[in-house]
Amino acid sequence: MKRAEARKKAEEEAAKAAAEVEAQKGDVQRAERERKKEALKDAKYMPVARYVDDREMNEEMKERERWNDPAAQFLAKKKAGRSVTGKPLYTGAFTPNRYGIRPGHRWDGVDRGNGFEKEYFAARNRRRDLKELDYAWQMDE
Repeated sequence: MKRAEARKKAEEEAAKAAAEVEAQKGDVQRAERERKKEALKDAKYMPVARYVDDREMNEEMKERERWNDPAAQFLAKKKAGRSVTGKPLYTGAFTPNRYGIRPGHRWDGVDRGNGFEKEYFAARNRRRDLKELDYAWQMDE
């Protein structure tokens, strides 16, 4: 009887710890995991070979954003202004951060950081510029 109670208590503690870990994860990560599960579930029924006339593949290719696509402005659909979690996006200008995360829709536009992000991007750009300059100097010789 005591062993069963101890086992049950250990299982409850393990479940509680797992629930705590799950609660610490963000909404975006949770939505991404659900999206991946759905994609895997759908992939189970897909044929191995996908051809040009595959409607789903064509839709996926159209949805993908490419940074250097000159015709994207003609095909682009206006986004509703909602994030992955369904919350509205911030519409104003903002400085980039190293994680590529947009500010929340309630952000007032004041950067309250200690300037680390600005220094980080300046150092990264300086390093890239020096590398390009070094390469250019090598090609001159």
